[in-house]
Amino acid sequence: MKKILLSLIATSVMMSANVNAKTLNLGHAMSLDNAAHKGMVIFADKVKEKSNGDLNVRIFPNAQLGSERDQAEQVVTGALDMAKINGSLAESFEPTFKTVSIPFLFDSIEHKRQFMRSDTAEKMLLSSEGKGFIGLTFYDSGTRSFYGSKPFKTPDDLAGLKVRVPESPTMMEMINLLGARATPMPFTEIYTGLQQGVIDAAENNVSSLVEMRHTEVANYYSVDQHTMSPDLIIISESTWASLKPDQQKIIKEAAAESLEEQIKLWDKIENANVEKAKSIGVTFVEVDKDKFREKVRPMLDSALEDPSLSYYVEKIQTM
Repeated sequence: MKKILLSLIATSVMMSANVNAKTLNLGHAMSLDNAAHKGMVIFADKVKEKSNGDLNVRIFPNAQLGSERDQAEQVVTGALDMAKINGSLAESFEPTFKTVSIPFLFDSIEHKRQFMRSDTAEKMLLSSEGKGFIGLTFYDSGTRSFYGSKPFKTPDDLAGLKVRVPESPTMMEMINLLGARATPMPFTEIYTGLQQGVIDAAENNVSSLVEMRHTEVANYYSVDQHTMSPDLIIISESTWASLKPDQQKIIKEAAAESLEEQIKLWDKIENANVEKAKSIGVTFVEVDKDKFREKVRPMLDSALEDPSLSYYVEKIQTM
């Protein structure tokens, strides 16, 4: 009887703990195969482990909660706890994030990753305080290049074409400087946009090309690597304020640790997707990067003259 009583008490304590557990919802627009999703799963596991089950993260992939912009707006208003969004989209809510979308800002993937782990990145993640959200961590999203039904070896090949971009003024400016027509469109609508001729081309990393089946409507990938803008996970300020200091610490630690795992996953998955793309007939096209870089150089010059951006640009350039 004594053993039964002790067992009942233990069960009651566990049930009480589960009742008091807090669940945070995290949305994103990527597939389950994407490295960002897998990184978020690691993030959620670490949060649960570090909090002994008092904090849980529930992930909603595949744009179940709306487009990236929809989810970002929900985070800002407090309707959604967290979201993973493209770094270029974040500038719509906090201008300092425009920095990471400046074309040809990063010299290499390692240069970008050095930034992502830096105090400068942390300063940028917190720059949106007071605007409804803060950044928890950056996630790697590789390099972005153009793809469509024909090769784009120089900016002249893009002249007059409708090119899909995220809902980012910086990305739109870049496309227009290259002589194409910037066409903002949700990530989840690219396939039908290419299929129906609403757009002539898109730009993204190889994993997006493969995992979203864009290879079925675009068989040329022109490797100009114009931007290396990372993704980021954002959290609503109202959600952040509702957490105890030790819970905030757990969230930040888990996010930082998941970044390192996500980078490893990114490299493995992106390399596999390059091989998969080639095996199903995608042609990888070498381009004249200098001609692309020359066309968009005014964007970097302008950023260096902008007091809100020059600090970050100069910090990144000197890394």
